Amino acid sequence: MNPLRKTGNPWLSHDWKVKTLISVSRGGSRLGFTCRSCERTFTHVTGENQTWATNGHDVALTEEVSRKWLSERCPVRPEENDVVDRTRLKNAPAA
Repeated sequence: MNPLRKTGNPWLSHDWKVKTLISVSRGGSRLGFTCRSCERTFTHVTGENQTWATNGHDVALTEEVSRKWLSERCPVRPEENDVVDRTRLKNAPAA
């Protein structure tokens, strides 16, 4: 078990797999984070220090979903509500 899971920072409660999506010399890197436990995914741009939730295919989710997921501790297993959240795309075409 990850000893950092007991800290107050929700980000540290996850068990992350990290991969570099894009390396940029001046702007830092674009990293993909996937929690091994709850399967939530995020993209983080190091040069801008910005993080947002994604649908698992590097497509950004709404600001609301990003704020929610970033503020919550790892639920340890995938949550039913996450299935719906993953359909809430940030730049989805208007219906």
